[in-house]
Amino acid sequence: MSTLVGFVERAATLLAPIDGLHWRRLLQGSWMATDGTGIKVLVPGLRAAHDGYIELYRNMECAVFQYEATKASDVVVSKLAPFSGTLTADAEHRFNAVYATGRVIEAGCNAHGRRKFRDAEQTQPLLAKEGGAFIAAMYVQEEQAQRAGLEGEALLAHRRLHIRPIASAFEAWLKAVQSAILPSDPLRAAVRYYRNHSEALFRFIDDPQVPIDSFPRGKPESSAPTEREFQNFAKLRLNMLFAGSTEGAHRAAVLLGIVATCRAIQVPVQAYFTWAFERLGTHREHFGLALEEMTPAAFKATRG
Repeated sequence: MSTLVGFVERAATLLAPIDGLHWRRLLQGSWMATDGTGIKVLVPGLRAAHDGYIELYRNMECAVFQYEATKASDVVVSKLAPFSGTLTADAEHRFNAVYATGRVIEAGCNAHGRRKFRDAEQTQPLLAKEGGAFIAAMYVQEEQAQRAGLEGEALLAHRRLHIRPIASAFEAWLKAVQSAILPSDPLRAAVRYYRNHSEALFRFIDDPQVPIDSFPRGKPESSAPTEREFQNFAKLRLNMLFAGSTEGAHRAAVLLGIVATCRAIQVPVQAYFTWAFERLGTHREHFGLALEEMTPAAFKATRG
């Protein structure tokens, strides 16, 4: 076990500079998406495992996981201080201070909103499905645009022509049904979510750079890739139960981010690790490569 732990520690140490480079690129970009979930961490002196928090930040080219001890707003404000652009995230209060800076524009994740309507089908099957149909229709139009390879002005024109009318009809429907639902009904929460955050959730219609949810390649009947990464993490969490230390949680974040980046750009993870460890570790002086030449993207370029 100690040998295995040593290998993991060494791997994270070697890949940490690559992960850091990815983070700098995310901060220098004009759009990123984020989501988070809990992770239990063993901390000396505590009688029980600490409930920490692991976040994923990503764009089309790279992904970075980061471990934080808490979900405090000042932490996320500090880490996103260099970023100026649009952030796609769930409507969490801790991001309000980020948007208040004026440097970051809020964009909502319709994958989260869509799930709220699906959850409400247990108590309001007809109305919840009716509301969810508006979101599904937007996803269908977005998928058609992605399949057609639309970008820039062409994508903007498509969204305004085909998705804006759906969004407008959806907003009218939301206003009409809100007063007819009991405050305790889950559908009320779904309706309120869209009414309170409609500007952010429909931001993508007027900005071709912004996706409909937390990543632009999600399909209508599947979760967005950001959420799929957390599904992978949830499976891992069931097996590992907890991180053995705060340092272990940070190392796990490094490795998870590199693996997610490989998946995002369709690079075989094992092949990249084999290639990277040879150039980052044992034979680093022989190859003499710059950090930018050892990323998953650089490895993909070598494969043609």
